[in-house]
Amino acid sequence: MDFSQLASIRKDSLSQAMEQFVFYPLAFGRWKQGPGIPDARRSLSQHYKLTLVAEGTARFSCSSGTHVLHRGDVVLMAPFIPYEVRMDPEDGLDMFYLYFEVTPASSLPAFSQLFQCTDAALYPGLIDPALRIMLEQNLDLYQRGTPGQFLSLQLLLTRLMLVMRQRSDGLPAPRRAAQVSNGERVVQECVEYLDEHMRENVQVQDLCKAANVSQSYLYKCFDQMTGMSTREFIRRYRMPQIEMQLRQENLSIQQIAEQNGFSSASAFSRMFHNQYGISPAAYRKRSR
Repeated sequence: MDFSQLASIRKDSLSQAMEQFVFYPLAFGRWKQGPGIPDARRSLSQHYKLTLVAEGTARFSCSSGTHVLHRGDVVLMAPFIPYEVRMDPEDGLDMFYLYFEVTPASSLPAFSQLFQCTDAALYPGLIDPALRIMLEQNLDLYQRGTPGQFLSLQLLLTRLMLVMRQRSDGLPAPRRAAQVSNGERVVQECVEYLDEHMRENVQVQDLCKAANVSQSYLYKCFDQMTGMSTREFIRRYRMPQIEMQLRQENLSIQQIAEQNGFSSASAFSRMFHNQYGISPAAYRKRSR
């Protein structure tokens, strides 16, 4: 074969942009609800999340707007954004969900810009029959713990993210006419404060001052928007960074505890064990 006649493969701009991200799948599942049973789920994830509608109709709401989801639609959600999914009782709902992280941390601003995801971004009609088969096959591998299932799921996640950019402009969900509620504003201001003071031992009083509200009102806002107390939210908000440090950095447990505002390594280890059921050292060993 005369290889001189073959066209050379050049790296395009989208491939170059995607190359800077490593997608790390964390959890994968499927949720089904039959017709005739009205249901609504309000939640908040501490990681990035893809919601992929296989069948049915649902109303998705977050701080940036409300949108009706149909079969094939995908929603990409940023961490710590309160949201609600309300099922249409006439249709029922069948959807996949995939939690993941984007590494390295330095690439997160570029990721948010490329996928237009500061809170939630809608990609309509993304899931075709071929992608749905891939989702079902990978879910089966994941649930059975088949060797190689992590790599297979990571490749699927990378493919999904690439297709999201290839097939759609990824327009953010339209902003609803009504103003963002005061509770949502308070939670968002607290999230911004936590982002700016991630390495500090942030207390509830610090968030009260940042949002200019009383402690009782702050608790009410977090309870309504996230289903968690303010203290629990602060604790969970630290976890994605801590997980990444344990997996990727060579810092000691003591250093990680100090960098994330814990009074001691033992206090950090106790909190981590309560959250994950294992010690930080065991988590690090299992993840490497």
